Amino acid sequence: MKLLTRIKRLLKKSKPAYRSGWIGSGQSFITISSQAELNVLTGKAKGKKRARKKPVEIFKEILSEVPKMDLTNLDEQIKIVKARKKVLKDYIGETSLEDENLAIEFLKARKKYLKYKDEFGWAVTFEEKIDKLCKKYEVTLVNLSSYYKCVPMEGVKELEKFVKAYEKVSNNEPFFQLIIDEGGKEQKKDPILLASSPFGRWYYVLGAWDKEVIIVDALIYRGK
Repeated sequence: MKLLTRIKRLLKKSKPAYRSGWIGSGQSFITISSQAELNVLTGKAKGKKRARKKPVEIFKEILSEVPKMDLTNLDEQIKIVKARKKVLKDYIGETSLEDENLAIEFLKARKKYLKYKDEFGWAVTFEEKIDKLCKKYEVTLVNLSSYYKCVPMEGVKELEKFVKAYEKVSNNEPFFQLIIDEGGKEQKKDPILLASSPFGRWYYVLGAWDKEVIIVDALIYRGK
């Protein structure tokens, strides 16, 4: 089923109380495959005590500047990566060339960036900042597919908006994840919504929601 169709179906099941991450013009997500990896990510492996905070109270810590991209000679850059891929394929096989394949997809999307950049006006973040947040606070990165039922209606609309923009620059599908309150009483109720960028190894912060925290709009829209 097409991603946009699946998102539209969620509109009937979602709830309000969302704060968008849209700030104006401006893929490789962390994958947790075992409890051991989760312990390392969150700092439990070393017995570190993390502070208890709601995601919407700390999400400002992951916001970053939109990265500067090299948009020159993109066709030549693609040609070089494809040549590298061709040589390496003979020695290590197609399955080991994920980085090269991803780089080509990023470069292809960048060819359309200037035309559609105003449609990617969300705040951005990076894997290192997400790692740091999960080690400092009792929050965890999870796949959206496991928590989609708690996404509010406004959040689903933001997903739909992002997918429509994404499809204009890439033939792939974006990947969505949430930063949730790990094991707390508000778990699943107030996550931060993240989406993979089609242009490089960073993530768009589509928003955060919490019926009790009203400061999110000021933080994300007006930089306060």
